[in-house]
Amino acid sequence: MKTKLFSLVLCLLCLSCTNDDSKNPQEQDPIEQIARPIISSLSKDLVIEGESLTIEGENFINDDFDTQVMINNMTFDVKPISNTKITIDITDSMGIENSSIRVKVSEKLSEAKYFFIVPKGWYKIETDLDIRKAFVFDDSNTITFLHDRELSPLSYNGRVKKMSGDHSGYKVILTNLGGGNIYDLEMLNENIGVAVNPVTGFFTTDGFETTKSFGDFWEEGEMPVETEIKYVDANSSLIVNCCTAHIYTSDRGETYSSFNVAEEVFSSDSFRTRAYGIGSDNYFYEIGLDISSSPYAYYVIKSANGYENWELVSYSIEGKYSGKTYFLDHDLIFNISPNDELRISTDLTNSWSIVKENVQNFFIKDRFNWFIISDNNLYGTNDSGANWNLELELPIDSQLNHMFFTSNKTILSGNKMLYIKHQ
Repeated sequence: MKTKLFSLVLCLLCLSCTNDDSKNPQEQDPIEQIARPIISSLSKDLVIEGESLTIEGENFINDDFDTQVMINNMTFDVKPISNTKITIDITDSMGIENSSIRVKVSEKLSEAKYFFIVPKGWYKIETDLDIRKAFVFDDSNTITFLHDRELSPLSYNGRVKKMSGDHSGYKVILTNLGGGNIYDLEMLNENIGVAVNPVTGFFTTDGFETTKSFGDFWEEGEMPVETEIKYVDANSSLIVNCCTAHIYTSDRGETYSSFNVAEEVFSSDSFRTRAYGIGSDNYFYEIGLDISSSPYAYYVIKSANGYENWELVSYSIEGKYSGKTYFLDHDLIFNISPNDELRISTDLTNSWSIVKENVQNFFIKDRFNWFIISDNNLYGTNDSGANWNLELELPIDSQLNHMFFTSNKTILSGNKMLYIKHQ
């Protein structure tokens, strides 16, 4: 009897074990078996519309369920490259600026990661800085810029800084450039550039992490006033003061040469440089005026190497110009007249033709693409001034200082203004 009772209890226990679903994994809910996706990193913190974003992590593939990506609470179907990698193209339908991203497999969601989307077209970067020049290049989103730290319009204190993009937008970061008040900045690419204070040039090959100083206008007996950078390449730079004194380095600032062009050509120090550039005829040109003449006389000189052995092209009181002057080529020089007219010279300033009236400032990309500021609007032409189109409406009383162009980007800088355009 006891044996039969024991056998019955044992049978009931076995039946109970057979009916316990928790002991049979094959009969569990398939969703419960899915491993939760994990995002470990994003390839970029700041993404331009049209670029690809790569997500790396774990558990991105399940044989029974599709994988999706959620950006700003919108869901997009994706095909993972592997169980640890997904690439997705960022489009204008996903939103702009501060954005979140998650990976979803069935109902399992990863924790969110955050990044920043910059749209194509003109985009305003918020800043309270007076930016005199800004540079950005096609292979990077880092902006290098020169700004005036002084709040008073009667004083100036220039510094070179950068803006680096992260998941919350553009953030200002410091550079290691010392050397006092920086007056001008030119960049060849993100790493190679030159800055100047009124006295000295600073050549960098690593984005101003380090610099090599070259030249000293005081030591050369020249006025350290209105010093500007006229030329930069991978190894060379030419800096010029207001009064045609030049300092040139051909070895990234290791050594330098100095000379005064006006004294070489005219045996005088009364000349003032206004524009400088390289012509398509492979000559370097410099144009300016003689302030000892009444009325002022205007000169054009040229050199085969751009820093010495200059020859006189013209010297005349004809072809007068004042204000901003820009040399694009020996047959295309730009100027704003005293009457706010954009005009061009095709004969080395001997004569001028009016292109556009009511122009407060202008910026030149190439022979065909020009930009003007008129009544707080930015207008552009891609046919050498034949037709003009509204590019950007600007705040009232805007002060725009500089435009820089690459193949795919344009950056416009001014007082408390910074706009970037991605093509």
